[in-house]
Amino acid sequence: MIDRRHQQKGYGREAMRLALDFIRTFPAGEAKYCWLSYEPENEVAKKLYASFGFEELPEQYEEGEEMPAVLKL
Repeated sequence: MIDRRHQQKGYGREAMRLALDFIRTFPAGEAKYCWLSYEPENEVAKKLYASFGFEELPEQYEEGEEMPAVLKL
């Protein structure tokens, strides 16, 4: 989460890039996917995650819950 005063400066994108770079070193062992979830009405998050290749999993979404998304590593 990026404080409102510091949004739209690229910090979230850079944080996501760094996190994915770290995950791809497989620090906890080999993995095939990275999963996350977000509030479905959060269009900024949806767009950010999609830009990294995350795909929503609407078949696993339940009303009132967060939208799950997955990235093949």
